[in-house]
Amino acid sequence: MREAAPDSRYGLFTVDVEDWYHPLVKDPGRWASLEDRIWPSTLALLEALESAGQHGTFFVLGCVADRHPDLVRRILAGRHEVACHGYDHLSLQWIDPARFRADLSRALDALRAAGAKEIVSFRAPYFSLNQTTAWALPILAEHGIRIDSSVFPLRTGYYGDRSAANLPHWRDSVYEFPITLPSFGGVRLPLTGGFYSRFFPPGWTFAGVERVRRAGAEPMFYIHPWELDVDHPRIAVGRFLTFRHYLRLERTREILSGLLARGSWRSLRESFAERTDARGRTGTYDAR
Repeated sequence: MREAAPDSRYGLFTVDVEDWYHPLVKDPGRWASLEDRIWPSTLALLEALESAGQHGTFFVLGCVADRHPDLVRRILAGRHEVACHGYDHLSLQWIDPARFRADLSRALDALRAAGAKEIVSFRAPYFSLNQTTAWALPILAEHGIRIDSSVFPLRTGYYGDRSAANLPHWRDSVYEFPITLPSFGGVRLPLTGGFYSRFFPPGWTFAGVERVRRAGAEPMFYIHPWELDVDHPRIAVGRFLTFRHYLRLERTREILSGLLARGSWRSLRESFAERTDARGRTGTYDAR
């Protein structure tokens, strides 16, 4: 397999398309009673990217695609990559291979029914791919997934794998894009998006992105639409989860605008096509 060096002018912009309650309420049976707020915040992300002339990968939950097929079509209309985030926002740590296979199949069916006919990328909820859940990789390959981005190469809180590689690489039949972290004095720091970009000063995130670029790699940023929705409901979910979820949501727009002004961003599929002889592995497709 031929692999080219990445174009370090770019970063990888990724969005986990889930509503505010998906990471807070683990029981899907309760979701129907909670306020649906996914459209305005996802649209705000799309408009910010498109105003800056940038593209990204949108990892859409299957349950969101079933409820809002028009949102999937809007993402596609912006020439972004639509990718899979599973159906019911299940951590790989909670399920077995049989349940994962069923959840993945259901999610892919929902995305395809909404208009995303060719899905090649996947991200597990909670970055839950690690040494103990690597059984998921051959299942992904069975379903036509060629790109995974489910590894956080640092142990923080309840997820992450400190032994994981910190750069993209082939892993069996799937190309892994970990959340590439900047390193300072040999120590990896989680200046990558989500909670961490809200926890640290925005300048730290910007500096981390530039450090990865200067090292000749592509930085990856991840965000959730609900992080732009400062006024979304507050529910009692325990002190730790409340802190992680609601901390400094008002910072998100500043971080987003700062990142989009500091370089070019693209999708995982576009980077994959540049790095590899993608047509020989996955068939011809429009790499966006």
